[in-house]
Amino acid sequence: MGGALRNDAREAKRSAILRAAVEVFAERGYEDARMREVAERAGVADGTTYLYFEGKEAILVAILEEHAKAFLQRARRDAAKQKDPGARLRKVIERHLLSLENDRALAHIFQIELRHSRRFLRQVARGQVAEYLRLLQRIIADGMASGRFRNDVPADVAARAVFGAVDELITSWVLAERPRSLAGQAAPLLRLLFGGLESRGGECK
Repeated sequence: MGGALRNDAREAKRSAILRAAVEVFAERGYEDARMREVAERAGVADGTTYLYFEGKEAILVAILEEHAKAFLQRARRDAAKQKDPGARLRKVIERHLLSLENDRALAHIFQIELRHSRRFLRQVARGQVAEYLRLLQRIIADGMASGRFRNDVPADVAARAVFGAVDELITSWVLAERPRSLAGQAAPLLRLLFGGLESRGGECK
C-alpha cells in the first residue's frame, strides 16, 4: 500500500508540473519560458522538475502526446455511439472544439507554440495528428460508402480539409482579443462542412 501511495504522489507531482508548464508556456511562450518558472508555478523545488523530465522539450512532448491521446480516446468513444457517419463526424468536431475551449492555455500551446518548431510539427504529424486524420478519414469513407457523402473527392483529401477548417477556427479563437464561444461556432462551421461533403441526396442531421 505504501508503494501505491508513493506512486500516486509521484503521479500527482508529475501532473502538477505538466499543468504548470502549460500555463507558463502559454503566458511566456515556449522559447522564453524557463524550467525554474515551471517549478515555481508547480510548487516544487527547481531540481524536482528534472527528476520527471529532462528539460522543456520533454515536457512539451509529454503535454502534446498525453492531451492528444486523451482527446482521441474521447473522440473515438463519442463517434462509436453514433451509427450515421454524419452524426459521427459532428460529434468528433464538437469534441475537438469543446476540448480546447475548456482549456485556453492548452489551446495556445497546440495552436501557437507548437508551430514555432518544424521538428515538433513533424513529430506530432507522425503521431496523434495522423491518428486523428485517420479517424476523420474512416468516418468520411463510411459516409461515402453509404451514400451520405459525395464520393468524387478522395476521403483523405476531405479529411484534411475538415481538419484544416476546424484548426483555423481554433487558431483564430486563440488569437482573438475578445473571443466568441468556440463551441458556439460549431453550428455554422458544420453547415459549411456538410454543404461541401454531402451527396446531392444527403441531408445534414
